[in-house]
Amino acid sequence: MAHRPLRLGFALNFRTTSRVIDDVARVYDEVIDTIAYAEQLGIDSVWVGQHHFDNTDGPFASPLPFLVAAATRTSRITLGTGITTLPLEDPLRLAEDAAVVDALTGGRLHLGLGTGGANLEGFAAFGQSADQRHALFDWKVTALHAALEGRPLVPGADAPRLYPDGTRVRRHLWQAATSIEQAVAAGLAGDGLQQGAFFDPADTGQAPKVAAYLEAHERAHPDDVPRVAVFRFVYAGRDKQTVLREVEPVLGPRLQALADRAALSGNPRLRGLSVREYLDLVPFYGSADDIAERVGSDPAIAAGATDFVANFSYRDDFDAANARARLDVLATRIGPAIGWQPAGALR
Repeated sequence: MAHRPLRLGFALNFRTTSRVIDDVARVYDEVIDTIAYAEQLGIDSVWVGQHHFDNTDGPFASPLPFLVAAATRTSRITLGTGITTLPLEDPLRLAEDAAVVDALTGGRLHLGLGTGGANLEGFAAFGQSADQRHALFDWKVTALHAALEGRPLVPGADAPRLYPDGTRVRRHLWQAATSIEQAVAAGLAGDGLQQGAFFDPADTGQAPKVAAYLEAHERAHPDDVPRVAVFRFVYAGRDKQTVLREVEPVLGPRLQALADRAALSGNPRLRGLSVREYLDLVPFYGSADDIAERVGSDPAIAAGATDFVANFSYRDDFDAANARARLDVLATRIGPAIGWQPAGALR
């Protein structure tokens, strides 16, 4: 396929050390203000992840109602989930909720679906086994597709169908594939493909999935444009050494947990790394030019990405001023360095 300039998005982790509901509401409000600011900068999309319960890194249980609130303060920016944990959802209820949110947001909802590698400890609370998450995903995504396509929900001539109409949501589905087989399935279904920040290596893990997805999508949907979003942690600063000094106190204590989480998803390469080695392998860091160089050389992006999503994470309370500063760098320095120009929302 001919490569077009990448669309530019960002992802946010919601964190607050407080359990007071008013403090949580304040953080949500500040995040929505940050999304509105990103829209002013011309950034194409924002993606929020679903992390259940207080034992996850940045708990945020319900992206869809939050995105409705974000839609009231924005008019153009794409509002996406990256991801919704499909094995823990009822696919019909998710279809109904997504169809309503699609109507309320003017078609700006893009629903990203995943198996829930960041929510493994929460499966038991839902009465599910984390070991069955891939099988659960497979049958639930099939049911979700059917509902959104308007197929009868039960047998019979007068069988009910989804309302509101879900066909626009169906066109805006994404799958965060964790295997070649799932990437192929996403392509055959006409869904977009999301590739995350560190669950598997960009070269041996993600690039082959992107290639397999594109081949399957071309075979099944030759008249449609494929969608491949690559998510990467981004730490921008004056230079690599400066960024290393800034993030080492934060990342150092967390590296073991990050490595263990990646290993559960099939990537053991993060174990035993120093902070510098981790930065060289996983995130994009350094000056805007350093980061632009990494974007240009990333194997998964080179394999056929359409969207580059900068993942901004926070250790403690969400810092709106910090988030705005990072968005400024993304939109005014990194974006132009990779050939990006402000454009309309994804359609």
